[in-house]
Amino acid sequence: MCAPDTSPVLRPAAYLCGHPHSPMALNGQREALTRFAAHLGLPAPVVYLDHAHPSSWGHRARPQFEALVRAVMEGTHRLLLIPGPWVFSVDEQRVRLSVRVLTAAGCARILVLPRSFPPVRPGPPPPPADGPPGRIPRPRRPLPE
Repeated sequence: MCAPDTSPVLRPAAYLCGHPHSPMALNGQREALTRFAAHLGLPAPVVYLDHAHPSSWGHRARPQFEALVRAVMEGTHRLLLIPGPWVFSVDEQRVRLSVRVLTAAGCARILVLPRSFPPVRPGPPPPPADGPPGRIPRPRRPLPE
């Protein structure tokens, strides 16, 4: 007889790297990764966010990437969700190095956000149905026949 699986479900991790002056883009990517995790039947990911452009890899410290690697080594995460490999670097060799570091730390899978889950881009709010807020709509007159 098999014992029921009572092992806890590990939350996936999500890694984002972007310019601190573009929080809307980062929020859209975070939302898309959260929707992707839900689509996979996973809990919401723990987000690790570095405020640096991926092209600055090697020139700036990436404290959240380092925290992610430590968390993977500690067994907190085994699955990583990313919007694209560019979050690690714009240089292919550095992308490969980042993947090797995470894999060596114990990350079993790195999933890239598919195109069917594009980042949410906030647009202008829809116009109010009956005019500006606080306006009491007048009854409409019937059209002349």
